[in-house]
Amino acid sequence: MEAWAPFYQLDAFTEEPFRGNPAAICILPTNLSETLYLSISGEMNLSETAFMEKKGEGVYQLRWFTPLREVPLCGHATLAAAHLLYYHLGFTGDRIQFNTQAGKLFARKKEDAILMNFPSNPPHPVDPYPGIIQALGIKEWLDIQYSPRNQKLLIRLDSLEDVKEVKPDFKAILEAENPLGWRGVIVTSEGCEEFDFVSRYFASYMGVNEDPVTGSNHTVLAPYWGKILGKSQMRAYQASKRGGVIGVEEDGDRVNLIGHSVLVLEGKSRYA
Repeated sequence: MEAWAPFYQLDAFTEEPFRGNPAAICILPTNLSETLYLSISGEMNLSETAFMEKKGEGVYQLRWFTPLREVPLCGHATLAAAHLLYYHLGFTGDRIQFNTQAGKLFARKKEDAILMNFPSNPPHPVDPYPGIIQALGIKEWLDIQYSPRNQKLLIRLDSLEDVKEVKPDFKAILEAENPLGWRGVIVTSEGCEEFDFVSRYFASYMGVNEDPVTGSNHTVLAPYWGKILGKSQMRAYQASKRGGVIGVEEDGDRVNLIGHSVLVLEGKSRYA
């Protein structure tokens, strides 16, 4: 017997369609086979496909998959899921709780945007690894740090132009020594008048060469730049081709991420 589940595609961290980061949200039980989730994610062929199941009033189980594997934390697909619930599926509660591999994540409306509350993942200084620096085509850098809880390597550059000019060799990234086991590499710099800091993100290990806008990275970037800039509230820009804007607020040992989403597609996905 054929079985179908509703799915939606939204562009996250943007107010314009076809910008920000696209995510698919499938309303589907979250205890099915990993092979099935990977097959659907591969068919969607987006950086993340989220699978969401209602568990109680305002409580949802959430899992995220790239076309290659499951990931423990994804900000933009969580933002898309919360936007979908509030603005298209009729959720009227004050707060949504998502149960995930990363623990409990919370989302609520903030004016016309969505505010998500995530655990903070501060980085610490590490020695430079020449292989990954060369693979990214970086000649000069200011700082290198690593977030073990989020498995992200952070490389700070001098300027926005330096960040934009990074030209990775994705094959070399996969071949470079990776002793810490990072899942992706953030390159970042201080921003300009409009933004406090900017970044780009490369995750070839997860099947995503460059992610357009990465919410989970900002649980690393917020404590990093907050300490440097002496700010607890900042506005960030991910300088990918599609681009995206993220508001960040440090909240003790957690981080608030604030952004918009736009629904662009809806349909049904076959899963049996």
